[in-house]
Amino acid sequence: MFPALTTYSYPIGVSIAFILIYFYFRLIIKKAEKVKLKNIKKREIHGAVETDSPVENDEKDIKEKGIHAIEDRFSFISKALPLALFGIWSLVVFIPYLGSIPSVYISIIAAVLSVIAGVSLRPFLENLFSGVVISFFKFIKIGDTVIIDGHYGLIEEIGLTYSIVKKWDWNRVVIPNAKLIQKEIQNLTINDQYIWAYIEFFVSPETDLEKLEAWAKECPLKSKYFANTEEPTFWVMELEKDSIKCWVAAWADNPSDAWELRNDMRTNLLKKLQQERVSFHLNHWKTNLV
Repeated sequence: MFPALTTYSYPIGVSIAFILIYFYFRLIIKKAEKVKLKNIKKREIHGAVETDSPVENDEKDIKEKGIHAIEDRFSFISKALPLALFGIWSLVVFIPYLGSIPSVYISIIAAVLSVIAGVSLRPFLENLFSGVVISFFKFIKIGDTVIIDGHYGLIEEIGLTYSIVKKWDWNRVVIPNAKLIQKEIQNLTINDQYIWAYIEFFVSPETDLEKLEAWAKECPLKSKYFANTEEPTFWVMELEKDSIKCWVAAWADNPSDAWELRNDMRTNLLKKLQQERVSFHLNHWKTNLV
């Protein structure tokens, strides 16, 4: 009896450890899914640009898609977890017995698995694993306003293998998840919605800076998208040979309002400087889009 217990103690111990690991990860998965669903239900989603949407309730549609996507992702993870753990358990349990298997068979099996996983399934597995990683971290969420590879828009969908960015003009960019987690993402709403929106412009060196500062600070105040938390700020950024580079910045409540606020600042400032006959350098008139 005791020799039998000794023989089976290793697989029994490994099995108990994997059962505990399974329930631990099940708890983490359930908790993460609950937090994700709670966050998307309560968050206020703004479009990348304010518009009269042709969709009757765009925010509701995005939330519903997001809820379904979260449920699908975590359902898949819950079902895949026991299969993945069983595969790992099988390898761990049979490690002590590998010495009794001819090495040629092990080499053949390893080669076949390498070809299948490395060539045929590699892109799918990379995107799938990346989707799982995204599911458990908060660096990007459905409803976030982002800039990815110059694309300014809203995260509309996060799937298991790909994600969709709805650009400001309603075109969609589909990004494989494996590439998404490798890219530099400018997330404008990761912690809050506020944006300190600025524009830059160049004026002639002969311009009266005191008057220019007053005019520049006045421009955001005329916009309904200005968040009156702090007065606008004016900077002289560079002194160049034939021009002065200036910035004016003001707060907006969210990225959509910031887009409109920048437009209002550009328009109001341009009208004012034209009215005051302030000269611009022909090769230096810039504004940042986002």
